[in-house]
Amino acid sequence: MKNMFRKCIIAGATLAASIGSGSAQDKVSVAAISGYFAQGFGISIVDGLNKAKGEFGIDLKLVDTGNRALDYEEQFANLAKDGQYDLIFVMGWELVDALTKASEAYPNQRFVFIDGVLDSKKIVYANFAEEQGSFIAGALAGMIENQGSAFDKIGDGKAIGFVGGRDIPVIRNFLGGYEQGSKYAAPDVKVNSVFAGTFDDPAKGSELALALYGQGADIVYNVAGPTGEGVMQASAGADKYSIGVDIDMCSSAPGNVLASMLKRGDVAVYSLIKNEVEGNKVVAGSTHTFDLASGGVEVKVCDDIAPSIPADVTAKLDEIKKGIADGSIKVDRAK
Repeated sequence: MKNMFRKCIIAGATLAASIGSGSAQDKVSVAAISGYFAQGFGISIVDGLNKAKGEFGIDLKLVDTGNRALDYEEQFANLAKDGQYDLIFVMGWELVDALTKASEAYPNQRFVFIDGVLDSKKIVYANFAEEQGSFIAGALAGMIENQGSAFDKIGDGKAIGFVGGRDIPVIRNFLGGYEQGSKYAAPDVKVNSVFAGTFDDPAKGSELALALYGQGADIVYNVAGPTGEGVMQASAGADKYSIGVDIDMCSSAPGNVLASMLKRGDVAVYSLIKNEVEGNKVVAGSTHTFDLASGGVEVKVCDDIAPSIPADVTAKLDEIKKGIADGSIKVDRAK
């Protein structure tokens, strides 16, 4: 009887320890694949992944694809073939074809595409309301442009600019929101837009930004990834303003960056992993949208510029943010 009682105690203690610490099988394992983890939006995503690793103890593998387009499918297969990852996060539109094929070849693997929604129902989507953040950016740019020569570095051309990377739906969402915000807050200001056709050519970004400044735009919104680095430097060279994207870019050209539209990739990946850890598993075909109200997008006016912003402009921006968050101001996505 004593031996049986002792065995029960040991078994109970073992079970309690297993429940308390979580078994190896219960540990969430995550991989992420992209060619942009060292830049812009990719940095934000890595921050969120590392935060989840620190708080939840997940297993994490980062895969940098480089620019080896012929290897993309092989890299996806290497990640998915053994079924060892609960979630595989994917960032970058150049990976879409390989991702779509992998989702067909490995139907039990849950892939999470960050920053857009595709046609496939076999993929999880982390989407952003970039049009909402861009609406605020457009409203800010339009109202500052309306100040004319009363505001440093602003002329009387009544124009603002936009440099996009590739002409794809997500970048059209940025442009559409920017145009809507400017029209809402400063209807007399014109928006001039161009697309570089690439996310990887800073020289092209600089060239296009300088052309927009030459056409009378005093503020240019950069939505072009690494190409946009040229936009930021061009704003310093022309002594005009730029607006950064995805992460805080105020330090890239101090005194010439008006603001940054932050797209919080860190919030998105952390939130989805937290759900997974807590047992609320994401489902293939589902779309998870991160908007202004949830902290998925926001606009930060640069600290060195903020004291110069007129009080009525700041008040109007606060009113716009509240309206978007509560739904009284509708922002359309690109069609």
